[in-house]
Amino acid sequence: MQKRSSLQPRPTKASMLRQQGQQQTSPRSTTPVSSTPTLPPPTTTTNKRNSKVQASEGIRAFMAAQRAVAAQRKKTTEKEETPQENSRSRIRVMTGANRYSYDDNDPFGMGEQKPNLKLQTLIRQAKSSGKLNLANRHLDRVPDEVWSMYHVDPNKIVVDFSSTDDAWYDSTELNKLIISDNSITDIDERLGQEFGALTLLDCRNNQLEKLPESLRQLQQLTVLHLSHNQIQTFPESIFDLERLRDLDLSHNQLTVVPPTIKRLGQLETLDLNDNLIQEVADEIGHLVKLRKLYLNQNQLVQLPLIHHLKNLKKLEELHLFKNQLRVLFVQEETGGAIELPSLSRLDVRQNNLAHIMEWGKESLLSLPKLKEMLLAMNHLSQASIGFVSLLKNTPHVQTLDISSNLFSEIPDAVIHDLSQLQRLDVSANHLRQLRNDLGQLKHLQVLSWEGNPLRSAPRNVSMAELIESLRSKMVLDQQEQGEEQEEAHDDHAAHHASAAAASTTFDPTTTKVPSSSSMDVVNPMHSPAPPKRASGTLDLSQKRLSELDPSELSSITTHPATLQLHHNMFDTIPMALFDHPLASTLVALDLDHNRIKTLSLTTLENTHVFPSLQKVSLSNNRITTLSFHDKEKDSFSLVFPQLIELNISINQLTQLPENLRDYLPRLRTLKANTNRIDKIIPQTLEGLEIIDLGNNDIGQLPPEIGRIETIRELILYGNRFRIPRPAVLDQGTRAVLEFLRRRLQN
Repeated sequence: MQKRSSLQPRPTKASMLRQQGQQQTSPRSTTPVSSTPTLPPPTTTTNKRNSKVQASEGIRAFMAAQRAVAAQRKKTTEKEETPQENSRSRIRVMTGANRYSYDDNDPFGMGEQKPNLKLQTLIRQAKSSGKLNLANRHLDRVPDEVWSMYHVDPNKIVVDFSSTDDAWYDSTELNKLIISDNSITDIDERLGQEFGALTLLDCRNNQLEKLPESLRQLQQLTVLHLSHNQIQTFPESIFDLERLRDLDLSHNQLTVVPPTIKRLGQLETLDLNDNLIQEVADEIGHLVKLRKLYLNQNQLVQLPLIHHLKNLKKLEELHLFKNQLRVLFVQEETGGAIELPSLSRLDVRQNNLAHIMEWGKESLLSLPKLKEMLLAMNHLSQASIGFVSLLKNTPHVQTLDISSNLFSEIPDAVIHDLSQLQRLDVSANHLRQLRNDLGQLKHLQVLSWEGNPLRSAPRNVSMAELIESLRSKMVLDQQEQGEEQEEAHDDHAAHHASAAAASTTFDPTTTKVPSSSSMDVVNPMHSPAPPKRASGTLDLSQKRLSELDPSELSSITTHPATLQLHHNMFDTIPMALFDHPLASTLVALDLDHNRIKTLSLTTLENTHVFPSLQKVSLSNNRITTLSFHDKEKDSFSLVFPQLIELNISINQLTQLPENLRDYLPRLRTLKANTNRIDKIIPQTLEGLEIIDLGNNDIGQLPPEIGRIETIRELILYGNRFRIPRPAVLDQGTRAVLEFLRRRLQN
């Protein structure tokens, strides 16, 4: 530490000895001079950094010895003196630390030219403990008394051996300075000059825009907290703090993590949350001791290449919540195995992830110790590149959150590769069912599924009961599968026996015709079978049809009751249906998983109607509106006059017609789960019995719904409204309707 030019010379050891002699020759003394302890030999080494703050060990020992002698004299004198003399003996000389006096009329030192007594008390305590805490004291700057707290004026020092107070030679160097939660805009350059022994500096929640250049002199600093300030660029002085282990620059205005970050080689925790960071230099891979990296709520589009991050062998936590990442890991070099051996927590929620990995060449990423994987609120699906392979190489995952993504089914890897899984969140996806083989996960304790268009959603069951039911169903499925395999084996054996018999003798009167299942086994490339007509069903699904060829319908001799057109490419209800007699007899129409954008409920042509249709399913399309004609202006016909059930879940509807019953007069079941509906009009639900409006954007639930007596089932989970509370929704339809009725009465 550099010498202060403003300090006076410290008292020498010789002057101390002279004062000792004066004390020993005092006529009040009753203790022989020979009882004075011998002065220890002076130390030969001096700590240059401490020379202005603390006395040498020799002086300290000498002062301690003199205090012991003074205490002994005091005891002897008090026995011999009269009460008056004893009273006078209590008057002692004040030390430098005690020269500041308290004023009863100004206890907080607010008067002019008076010291701040509270501050002086804190400083005196800091000299003893090595820690100064000035947090939350409404400061706009660090007081000058702090910067000069170790300055000593030798001319004002009077040694009193009978004093028990701390003196200048007993001071401890400051190692912790806390000035958080103030309004400080600037830190004096004296920081590094005066407090070179600091190991912790806490400046959180101030108004700092920069740091002093002298900060680089704090070579003992290991913890630096600068969160909630106004710092726009990384202070260069930080990069000279080679012993820094904990750096917090969160809630500032940083935009870039520069390459010079590599100089902080001892860093273990780096917190850069809530900044404006768009780029992280590849050199962050040089922080080989880094254990925790926080980059939440920034503007990152891409991370450094994975071959830089793979050097972070000690990295335990990687936090990337709420950024703009499209791919998690990118590799441009040669492929191969890449491992982050210590990573246990990965948080990439609320990004734009469509894929996990993007490789220049085939590579393998392994996270052998990962226990918590949070991927919610992205654009992931079971087809996302790298997702399944990532699951296969994270065998110890206990928590997996893939909620609010685009999964239409739970990947097999979740069941077969995550044997330690305890918590699984698949809510707000496009799942049609919960797999029974989830029961294979022996450690599963929590399963969140709400917000999916499940065909049979669990109702009024606890989490433990749901998981147990899946395990029971899994056992039944395994038993049925075993029986089917045995039957298939028997059929296969019978077929081979029949074929063997036919190869020896051919007798058309005795030869058995193989079953259809046997034919499939023998000839898997058999030409596609004609449309099924069994049970009154015509199946034209999964044929990638964009138009319906009339020839597909011309060969129909009987009119089926059900038409399957799901998983095709129709952008509207096929016009060929309206021109065919099938339209007049059709009872059920399935158009799930197509590209239909608009559903017309009325028509101006009498021929474009389905007079017998009772059930229509249009889930997983692109429907934005339900169109209809104005009943007061136009003369029209109803397209679905007999419709009882309408399924328009998983579309893009923002509202439902207020007068829905005018166009669907017999409607009883409405399924509009997973849309964007933000408002419910009670009149829309009049006459309905089963209503599914879960996972929409409804902000308020009108109490008038409680008056609709026809409602038997009302599903409303996954919306924005707060009243009624989820606890009421969990109790079922009856509890919700009763709650709404009570609100009407109030």
